[in-house]
Amino acid sequence: MAPAPLSFPLPAARALSNLRFGMVWAAAMVVALDVWFHLGGGVASPDLAGWFDAASERGLGSWLSVTQTVLVALTLWVVVAVVRRTGASRARVAGWVALATFVSYLALDDGTQIHERVGRAFGASEASERGVGAAFPSYYWQLVLGPVFAGAGLFMAVFLWREFRGSDLWRLVGGAFALLGTAVAIDFVDGLPDGHPLDLIGRVGSMARVEAVAETSFRLPGPAVVLHLSRIVEESLEMVAMTLLWVAFLTHLTHLAGGLLLTWTPQEPTSSRILRADLAERLAATEPERTAAVLAEE
Repeated sequence: MAPAPLSFPLPAARALSNLRFGMVWAAAMVVALDVWFHLGGGVASPDLAGWFDAASERGLGSWLSVTQTVLVALTLWVVVAVVRRTGASRARVAGWVALATFVSYLALDDGTQIHERVGRAFGASEASERGVGAAFPSYYWQLVLGPVFAGAGLFMAVFLWREFRGSDLWRLVGGAFALLGTAVAIDFVDGLPDGHPLDLIGRVGSMARVEAVAETSFRLPGPAVVLHLSRIVEESLEMVAMTLLWVAFLTHLTHLAGGLLLTWTPQEPTSSRILRADLAERLAATEPERTAAVLAEE
């Protein structure tokens, strides 16, 4: 006798509030740990200090960011399954599938540095030495993949506005887009060469007061400190933005269904087993004829 399904009641409002607070707190802690242990030299070992580097793809902050994006993607695939079960239109289901696919790609990109690799590959090609490539001042990934991300973001904004209009969820989406836009702008300034008119990082870092604070607190040049701080702020803004989107998607999921019950169904026989069963029946039916033919020959 199979056991009955287990039920886990979950207060949605409290859980989502705790999730939002916890993820924002985690983003702030990633910045604080970087400033204390990595930038500030709180850990003598360079290897251990690098684990706290929020701007590194091999640090704690990167792991947290990738994990969060994967969970957001999984949440969206659950939304896709629920929307399908509710009998929504094909266009609506296709929109959620496209959104889930895009966030799944972001998780893959965040974990394997796809857009950075594409940018470096473009920079090493001849195309970067002529036309727009030669004139573009910042990271090449923004030139190559920027239009693709902008198009996906526009689709995401329009689709979610249609899905969330009439609710407060659109405020979370709008806040997330504002933070992501700010992060992209910081990344653009980060990639500018020294002396560029828009090189705000270099200008701020070269100020006498900033130089003095950087030397006293971190024993590093002002531009290097400002550059690193801008990078960890960029990463934290992206994490907070994904947190807002995650809360919006989970809240929408609670609106679509009052709960989810996952049950284990008996396994159906595979096609190969069914084929073997059919062959067995046919062989059993023809076996007497084959035996009689063999006896007749003898």
